[in-house]
Amino acid sequence: MVLPALVLLLALFAGAATVGMTQLRAYDAARAAAREAARGEPQHSVISEAEKRAGPGSKVTIRTDGGYTEVAVVISLPRPVSMVQKQVASSATARTEGG
Repeated sequence: MVLPALVLLLALFAGAATVGMTQLRAYDAARAAAREAARGEPQHSVISEAEKRAGPGSKVTIRTDGGYTEVAVVISLPRPVSMVQKQVASSATARTEGG
């Protein structure tokens, strides 16, 4: 009787850990890409850096406004977890050199 509850609890912890680790990856990818943009790197290099850190299935968008560049990263979650939450997102903003 206790075993099914224990298995469910472990599954919930594993799902929460997956969401948390994916959120950290999204944050790291956005931050690294914003640093690239702040140094004045070309847009394809900024996107490449974000995708390298975020992993496959990520979506990167870049928006420049008034000397600042914002990089947003969205990562889809694995199938079992996506029944509860489809994706995680993070963004970072940096002042662009010379901007």
